[in-house]
Formats: sequence, C-alpha cells, structure tokens
Amino acid sequence: MQIRLNTMRKLLLFVFLFSSLLISCTVFGAFIGINNISTANNITRNKEPETVVVNITPQLKNSLFDEKHPVKYFVEVINNYKTSQEGKIAVEVKAATGVTVGISEIDFHVKGNNKKKVEWNMPMSEPGFYDIIVRINLSDYEDTVRNVFGYKPFEINTPMHKPADFDAFWQKAKDNLSAVNPDYVIKQIDSLSTPTHKAYRVEMTSLDNVRIYGWLTIPRAKGNYPVLYGLGGYKVEMKPLFFDDFAHFTINVRGIGESNKKINPDNQELLLLHLEDKNKYVYRGIYMDCLRGLDFILANEKMGLDLSRIGLFGGSQGGTLTWVLAALSQKVLFCVPDNPTYCDFHTNYDICVNKKQPEAGFIIKFLKEFLKKNTTITKEKMLTTLSYFEAQNFISEVKCPVLLGIGLLDLMAPPTCTLSVYNKLSADVKKKSELFAFPNLAHEVPLEHNTYKSSWFYEKFVDKL
Repeated sequence: MQIRLNTMRKLLLFVFLFSSLLISCTVFGAFIGINNISTANNITRNKEPETVVVNITPQLKNSLFDEKHPVKYFVEVINNYKTSQEGKIAVEVKAATGVTVGISEIDFHVKGNNKKKVEWNMPMSEPGFYDIIVRINLSDYEDTVRNVFGYKPFEINTPMHKPADFDAFWQKAKDNLSAVNPDYVIKQIDSLSTPTHKAYRVEMTSLDNVRIYGWLTIPRAKGNYPVLYGLGGYKVEMKPLFFDDFAHFTINVRGIGESNKKINPDNQELLLLHLEDKNKYVYRGIYMDCLRGLDFILANEKMGLDLSRIGLFGGSQGGTLTWVLAALSQKVLFCVPDNPTYCDFHTNYDICVNKKQPEAGFIIKFLKEFLKKNTTITKEKMLTTLSYFEAQNFISEVKCPVLLGIGLLDLMAPPTCTLSVYNKLSADVKKKSELFAFPNLAHEVPLEHNTYKSSWFYEKFVDKL
C-alpha cells in the first residue's frame, strides 16, 4: 500500500467531469518562535478588514501521523496592525466522538507589523482521527479554527455489526435479480453522439421489475475498449461522459427519473424509503440495480467492450456503490471511491450526533427524523436494518485494487468510518491500493486528484493487457 499526496505521474488531457477513546486530558506543549513557516497546506482565516492573518499548518502535509512522526502543528500569526497584539491562543484536541483528549493555552504577544509562530507538540497514543480546535483571542482579533488529523490511521478498526444472515440475504437478492428478464433496450441518441463517440440510452429491468436506465458511450474508432462504469451520488441523475480511450457506462438507479414514480409514489425521502423492513428497503434494490448495470456490460461484448477490463468509479454514495459492486461481483478490475458514505452507520451516527454540527449533512439528519416520526422503531432496530447495507460488511469480498480519496473535514463520510473500511481490505488488496487524504477539504476532492485518477485508470487498464 502506498500513500501519495504530492506525486503526479503525468498530466492527461481530460479531467473528470463529476466531481479507543482517551478519557483523561493531556496537556500539550507549545513552543514560540519568530521563524516563518510554509503555508502550502494551511487554513487561513482573515478578519475584515485584513489586519491579522492566522495560518494553521500540520508538520506533515497529509495530517496523518504515527509513532515515527509525532503530531505537531504550527500556528502562525501575522500582525498587520501598527500596534502590538496581546492575548491567548488555546488548542483543544477532541476524539471523533467529541471527547476532549488534550488541551493547552498560552499567553501570546506579537509586535506591530510583525509575525510569530507557535509550535504545538501533541502526545497521542490511540489510533483515530481527532479534531484540533485552535482559539485565538487577541487585542483586535479573535477566531476559532478547526482542523483534523489522523494518528496511526491504518490501525483504526471500528466494530463491525455484520448480521449472521448477511451473506444469505444478499445471495437471495442476487438470485431474485437473476430471475428477472433484463429486457435490454439499446437506442443510439444522435443528438448526444459526437464525431468521435456514439452515445446510447440503455433501458433494463431490475429487481422487483423496476425499469431503470443508463448511458453508454463508445469511441467510433474500431476496437475493444476498456469500460469505465460510473456510479452516482444520492439522487444524482447521471449523464453520458466521453473518454478518448475508454467506453463509459453509467446507471441511474431506482429513485431517479421515471423509476421514482413507480417505487415512491408519495415522493418520500429516498434514504428512508421502507427503512422499517430490510427486505423492502430501497437500497436492496439500488445495490441490485448496480449489479444489473454490470450484467448489461457483460452481455454486450459485441459492441466493442473489453470485458476483462472494467473499472468502477464514483463519489459519495457512488463511492460506496463501487465497493458494494466490487464485492458482489469479481468481474471488475479496480474501484475508485471518493468520500464514500454508508461505510459504518453506527459510528457515523455517534460521531455526528455527539458533535452536533450542521455540516454533518443529510444522512444522519434524515435518520434522526425517521426515528422521531416512527416512534415504535428504536435506534438499535434501525441500525440493525442498516447493517445489511454498510460498506464495511461487504469489504472483505473486494478483491481488486482500490484508489480511495477522502477529505478529513468530512462529516457526511467521516474519515474514521472510511479508513476503518479501507483497513478491513485484505492485506493483498491493500498492497495494490492507494489512499489520498486531503486535510483541508470536507465532502470533496481537489482537481489534481481527479487528474491523478485518470492516470491511475490508464495504468490499471494497461497492466491487464
């Protein structure tokens, strides 16, 4: 396994269009100096007008520390006032669930038109992701900045809640899908085709006889093309994508377009649809829709598709779907998830409820609303149902390489959850896999990571030749 945050093997012409707890507190030590520091990967907050600038910078750019690389942060204060700034700087460190594990405060003074840095050394022991909260209170400036770092991240291992009948449950779903005639309808769409690519709308019948659709694009030049299979985010309608050297297929699962009228006539929130019953829960069908899309690819080699080279990619919910599909079928060559959700509902719920932060996103918000509305259903019962749909319970069956991108500030897909799933990959798979961590991003990845992914696609497809 490799961690690469700075390496770009090559620039390509296209870029993607989508885009354990410590109970007692530790007192952390601070060191003050005058030296300037790099701001290549910092968080900057400005007061209006811009009179004071504060830079928060981890010693390691990826904010992933371990025993050989102890946790160290720098706080740089640039005072653009003519007068001195005096006050205090405090640093508090909290575990993912909100428990304070370390705190320190120092008196601070910086002369006018000058700058000064503070160095914090943080003795950590337990693996996990931690919030570092920096509070600055000066004569004419105050602010609070949050960052996140990981300590021994590859040792994070949250508890699994895998039902005893998990494998049987999904085998039955696959058997039920196999019994449904897919009834593929493939229609070339001239208005979407280009001089270099043909575009097709593809309809098919999935589990419970739900009709779904997707898009297939294939270069016009004759050949057998590797297939990139794109999987979409929550209620995101996928559109055709065009790649010079690959065929592209994407599926719009149930709940998108016309299928929503069939499965959800009352237009309920999709995440909660039939959550009271694991056998009717909408994600049983959604996961099977993704598998049906793979069935379509495998049934249409004659269209110029190289069935030995199928790769999966997606972000958010789509990232989870890449893991689930790679576990349900061994026909894929690799999967590339960004910020995958639904990794571990149990831990995710605890993290977001304890932090009480609005940016946690819709997932936990909707689940809390579900419990308020359905008072006869306990949180434990709800989470037991969701256990059948957690990525971590599928991950042991993923045999292909994984390229994972995560934002460390993400509360919709907390790094504690995503890394715990990644860590549950087999040792052989992790040797072939890579992780990119972005400490200053939440539920997103930067443009350069999308460029790197395109390079990764070429590498994996070429390796198969």
